[in-house]
Amino acid sequence: MKLTLLLAVGVLSVFNAWADTPTDLDFVSQQLATQKLNELKALSTPAIIKTQAEYFRKMYLALIKSGFSEEQALSIIVAMASKDEG
Repeated sequence: MKLTLLLAVGVLSVFNAWADTPTDLDFVSQQLATQKLNELKALSTPAIIKTQAEYFRKMYLALIKSGFSEEQALSIIVAMASKDEG
């Protein structure tokens, strides 16, 4: 019983010290956050937004020309746009 209690206290002490210490995972998380921020800044430029809008409009018209209804085409475009964001 004493040995189990001693091991439990030892393990908790190690985990507590580990939780307070910056890790490689913290570094990676920070780098990923910075990367995502830079990606969003790049994707929000007016030229890219205009190009993306033109692409979706052309795709919408092509879907209608291929026989989809306007509602179906719009649903497909919304799904495509949602996929691009995430």
